Amino acid sequence: MTSNRFRILSACAALAVALVAPSAISQGDAPLPNPPEFPDNNPLLPDQDILGKFLFWDEQMSHDNTMACGTCHIHEAGGSDPRSMSTVNPGPDGVFGTDDDILGSEGVNLIDHATNNLVFDPAFGTSKLVTGRKTPSMINAVYFIDLFWDGRATQAYTDPQTGLVEIPYLGALESQAAGPPLSTTEMGSIGRSWDDITAKFETVEPCGLATNLPGEMQDFLAENPTYPDMFEAVYGDSAITSKRIMFAIANYERTLISDESALDDFLKGVTADLGPFQNGFNLFQGAANCATCHTLPFTMDNTFHNIGVRPDAEDAGRMDFTGDPADMAKFKTPPVRNAALRVPLFHNGSAATVTDLVEFYDRGGDFDDGNLDLNILPLNLSDQDKLDLVDFIENGMTDSRLAANVFPFTRPTLRSELPSANVSYGVASADNGGGFANIYANGPANRGNDAFVIGLSDAQPSAAAQLVFSFVQDPFGTPYPDPRYPVPVNVGIGSIFLKAPTATSADGLASYNLPIPPDVILAGFKFYAQWFVADPGVLPGGIYGTDGLEVQIL
Repeated sequence: MTSNRFRILSACAALAVALVAPSAISQGDAPLPNPPEFPDNNPLLPDQDILGKFLFWDEQMSHDNTMACGTCHIHEAGGSDPRSMSTVNPGPDGVFGTDDDILGSEGVNLIDHATNNLVFDPAFGTSKLVTGRKTPSMINAVYFIDLFWDGRATQAYTDPQTGLVEIPYLGALESQAAGPPLSTTEMGSIGRSWDDITAKFETVEPCGLATNLPGEMQDFLAENPTYPDMFEAVYGDSAITSKRIMFAIANYERTLISDESALDDFLKGVTADLGPFQNGFNLFQGAANCATCHTLPFTMDNTFHNIGVRPDAEDAGRMDFTGDPADMAKFKTPPVRNAALRVPLFHNGSAATVTDLVEFYDRGGDFDDGNLDLNILPLNLSDQDKLDLVDFIENGMTDSRLAANVFPFTRPTLRSELPSANVSYGVASADNGGGFANIYANGPANRGNDAFVIGLSDAQPSAAAQLVFSFVQDPFGTPYPDPRYPVPVNVGIGSIFLKAPTATSADGLASYNLPIPPDVILAGFKFYAQWFVADPGVLPGGIYGTDGLEVQIL
């Protein structure tokens, strides 16, 4: 099956690139080049974008099946992460609730890949980790030379499995896509490799955890029911490699062009002016000084600036990558398009609204440690001018297709967006100090998930522990019938299966890896679990227990 997008792009790409390549536009007198330029070493193949769409939205890309690329890059949030309004990284001081906190993206628990055991993190403990910067958008990311806030994803793409430079120019999207699957914060685990990832995709069901697949994905899946089938359809054989994965994801992202806002109608000549947004546009281009860095039509300048969001020492930004002191605390200029959907804004998420953004620039930034960009100066805009500028950014530069999930911004529903199939219930008992241990699952118990773990956290350190399974639950936490051990039991005593005793770590952690067989007959099956921990100070009995955990196999 050959996608309509491929036929259109193939027919137009050479002419469009020659006429309106990004480097040729400097005066803002032309619209965004669409289709954009593709690397010579990665031209768009038939259905490659659909394969990339599957890979981008597949939560099985992560070690524990909880995170897809798309988890942090939601179309309705302008290609960024809507969870960032409440997911906090403690910042460089490591303390939550202080001024240097960062609104980042929640990722995965810190896990050892070899054992699937939870590892205690100094800042997050046993909770999921959060990135140290706000997630940039992948919408229109094709127009950037380098990616990430510090530009470390360069246009020279080096394949992580072979170490070969596969794309010398225009390969930033491929470079960027190679990082998160191995990041122990975002999708990976300690010791995970690209060999592990490619082997996993040989067996998993494509987007097997997602629902509501768009029509183009459903059609491709019907013709190619496995990932080896999909790779053969696109590349000519079934081999799954990191290079092919990165090439497909990057070329899917190159189809995500946002160019249907009121600003775009003006740039395309569809409208003679910007109507109610005209004063905001004039301010953007003039007195508000926005266009100095946010140049049209891209609304960014493909370079890096220190705009004084936070003290330089908190995040060295571009300097961390280049080593050049002149790059201290400089960050990539983000596009202004769809900013209203991407809130919170800035690399640390400190601007909660577009109004906050405009007020920040109007006062000339917040911090100047000697490397502030020369263009960051007080603007002294009137209240009406600020209102007009906000209106232009929020309404004149927003593409309504993103929030409405209109093609090409269609997407499936992720498993993580649905209620969890792992539900706590019952009654926990306390240790001798009045504390409670917790039982958890590291992700969905989907069929074929070899990395599924039932874990224990916040228990007494270096204590004997026992995990108990049952096919029935006791929601009332009926005490164990032996009066010597009156601990509440949340699993049906008549069908208990004991797992081998273990010991908690010095951090009070324990875990049990329970591979889920791939058998279809298990779909919808439920089982129940509870941890018990020895504590001689608990009288009588010397034992306390967690609440129960109901697990449904998907």
